[in-house]
Amino acid sequence: MVSDGEYDRLFITGVLSTGIYCLPSCRARKPKPENIRFFETIGEAQAAGLRACKKCRPDDFYQGVDLDLERIEAVVTQLQESPWDFAGIGDLCESAGIGNSKLFDSCRKHYHTTPGELIARSRVDASCRLLLESEASVSEIAFQVGFETLSTFYEHFGRLTGMPPLAYRKLPASNSFAIMLPQGFRQGAVLGYFGRDPLSLSERMSGNELLVSFDVEGEPGTIQLTFGSDQVECRVAGGTTLAGHRGVSRMLGIRQDPKSFEALALKLGRADLIEGRIGLRVPQTLALYDGIVWSILGQQVNLAFAYALRRRLTELVGVRLGDGLISPPTAEKVAKLSVDDLLPLQFSRRKAEYLIDSSRQIVAGHISLETLASGSATRAEKTLLEVRGLGPWSVHYMMMRAFGFADCLPVGDTGLTSGLQRSFELETRPDVAQTLELMAPFSPHRSLACLHLWQSLKFES
Repeated sequence: MVSDGEYDRLFITGVLSTGIYCLPSCRARKPKPENIRFFETIGEAQAAGLRACKKCRPDDFYQGVDLDLERIEAVVTQLQESPWDFAGIGDLCESAGIGNSKLFDSCRKHYHTTPGELIARSRVDASCRLLLESEASVSEIAFQVGFETLSTFYEHFGRLTGMPPLAYRKLPASNSFAIMLPQGFRQGAVLGYFGRDPLSLSERMSGNELLVSFDVEGEPGTIQLTFGSDQVECRVAGGTTLAGHRGVSRMLGIRQDPKSFEALALKLGRADLIEGRIGLRVPQTLALYDGIVWSILGQQVNLAFAYALRRRLTELVGVRLGDGLISPPTAEKVAKLSVDDLLPLQFSRRKAEYLIDSSRQIVAGHISLETLASGSATRAEKTLLEVRGLGPWSVHYMMMRAFGFADCLPVGDTGLTSGLQRSFELETRPDVAQTLELMAPFSPHRSLACLHLWQSLKFES
């Protein structure tokens, strides 16, 4: 009897001695061969008098229901809405009806993080809302959201927002703010990423300064980032400072955890992978929508041509802000285009259709990028894979570069396979199966592993 998920839709396994039917991937103890009977459908198994296995739940599988995912999503949603209801990991286990090990496995699989980190993020996010919506003191808010000590609150708040609570409270009344950089932060990686296209119409780099344009809900503007040794000074012109802070925090990868990945790399004996790049974080897009734009424009073309397509799209739909900067494309503006608007810009018909169709789904409310970014990685992947034009590479690239999920693997990426070939001294670039095998040990930090492999190519002679 096999135990392989690849066979799950090919047949049903009946166990006559126990009277149940299972998926081929079921991890229950294997019965004797003489007690096994195979069925083509669930209906045939039920007609033979068998009932569904409670471990692998074949009926749910065929109906597209993932009870484990739905269970953990429901608990995390409750945690995000009212973190004060959860004193600790034990309360999460009790609410989900699962044990400690299962909770850790579910959080790692579906959220790419730990239960403790989910609790900390939910408490900090709730405190951010209360700082803006109430006049309660910082200490009152800290204890209200569930922190036991003020020192722990300040530590997590600073780590996840890059600033003290009172500075966050003042954001709406100011046009500037500063984000404290984590120890060992590699600002060159951020400057290099956003300055990678020297002809860009929406980003401009000069020394330790980066000027980026944005458009939030029809309000275009710019953010000037000036990098110092331990903080980034940000000045916002147009738009809202709160939106600016969210965008810059995403750009810098403030919520990422490079230390855990680096510890894993050392444990695996791969110190060479991180040598010279300690503290590296995945630079993310300023706006979530930009993730869709890049993932579609970057399909099956070289980077230079992808940059050119984005510049042309920006010039077509953006707002001119002065000094040669133009606000980036938005879903609302791209949704109003027709394919014929993009063909003269050297967009392929397919690429134009994919970009416009996905933008219209966002505008219509069928896809909420904010909801996907704050939810489970599994739900984000399932939802985005249903969007016409977004395949596994595009979806994982977007989840990594826009949403900031930690365990993404854009299989098929030529940079990734070249990096693996170089790092593992392979004769040829690995295929899909070999890529999955080589990257598996880096889970749940494969996003950072990908970035280090990409970066390693820059040191080749």
